[in-house]
Amino acid sequence: MMSLIDQVVVSGTRFATTVMVGRFGSESELGYYSLAFSVFVLLVSFQESLVSVPYTVFVKRLSADDQRKYAASSLGQSIGLNGLAMLVLAATCVIVQVTRPATGLLGLLWLLVLLLPFLMLREFARRFAFAHLRVATAMALDVAVSVLQLGGLAMLALQDQMDATGAYLVSGGAAGIAGLAWLFFVRSDFQWDRTRLRTDWIKNSSFGKWVVGAHLTSVLHMYFAHWLLAAIISERATGIYAACMTVVMLANPFILGMSNVLSPKAAHAFAAGGAAAANRLVWRFTAVMVTVLLVFAVLVGVFGNALIVWIFDEQYGGHGVAVAVLGFGTVASGVSYAISSGLRAINRPAANFWAATWGLVATVAISSALVHSMTILGMTIGLVSGFYVTAIYRVLAFRAAINEYAASSE
Repeated sequence: MMSLIDQVVVSGTRFATTVMVGRFGSESELGYYSLAFSVFVLLVSFQESLVSVPYTVFVKRLSADDQRKYAASSLGQSIGLNGLAMLVLAATCVIVQVTRPATGLLGLLWLLVLLLPFLMLREFARRFAFAHLRVATAMALDVAVSVLQLGGLAMLALQDQMDATGAYLVSGGAAGIAGLAWLFFVRSDFQWDRTRLRTDWIKNSSFGKWVVGAHLTSVLHMYFAHWLLAAIISERATGIYAACMTVVMLANPFILGMSNVLSPKAAHAFAAGGAAAANRLVWRFTAVMVTVLLVFAVLVGVFGNALIVWIFDEQYGGHGVAVAVLGFGTVASGVSYAISSGLRAINRPAANFWAATWGLVATVAISSALVHSMTILGMTIGLVSGFYVTAIYRVLAFRAAINEYAASSE
């Protein structure tokens, strides 16, 4: 319950930020905000995959002293990856500046280069807390960010200065203040040992190479439609699509909150009781997620268009069918999140990668075929089709892996 409440805070803050940019800014500003956010999610996925996820899986297999050393080397790896991400993003900005200097997205990407260390530190802090099942610590961090961020955004809205750039400045500042404060209070959890940095990186990257592949394809899957709409139609169309997605993402606090707990618990269950224990836990979580998300999908199907008009404004309306399709996509998304946690826990991260890859292929093919004739609805059909391909692949892979473990133990 605490994890769910924490995720309500996180997703609620992002939801409110998106709504404020779209309502007090414009459709184009919301489009720019969403495109820049997709870049951030893409970059942070490397940290998640190569540092945070392996840390979650391996940390409880170590002694208390080794846990502190592993924590320090993981933080060092995070800092190194962050520096590399800044260089890559800066190089991308230079290329964009040479090829498309007139785009309104360029200034936002340069700003993201400067804010990336603060945003990444906040993400590392959250995952570190959940890896140790310190949900109260994660909640304190996220509440602090929420208060600072929403307070700053409210000031921008009252002064009629709301745009994507201001929203990112406020978000980065809030993440930096909360992240540095967290680092100060938990500094005793880190014990630096430079001799471990290389060996821990080899261990993390060996496990995380499949996770990073799965995360990258998942991010591309989720945000492919944003970039395709911006390239073929307009940033305004991207903004309207982002508004539809925002309504459906009301389910995210539940999906991500359950996943935040399931990932470490599944890893702990596998370490303590083997594949059978992890299997039972994963399917219990999956059953709960499917039940709740089916109810959510029906409600979104009935009230989706009214919600999008009420939350944003009249100019975002007229896309109720698209919102309904996205609503039923949350069921597949919930199954994917649950089963992917199980696959990582039982040391089968490669299956997550291949599942995400086939889901991305399905989305690219269907969305590209439908974008000209059905625009936003075509994008949603392509996205949700990919969600179901990914979910089905992961379920089959997880069942096969569990059966293999069972056969080997006989």
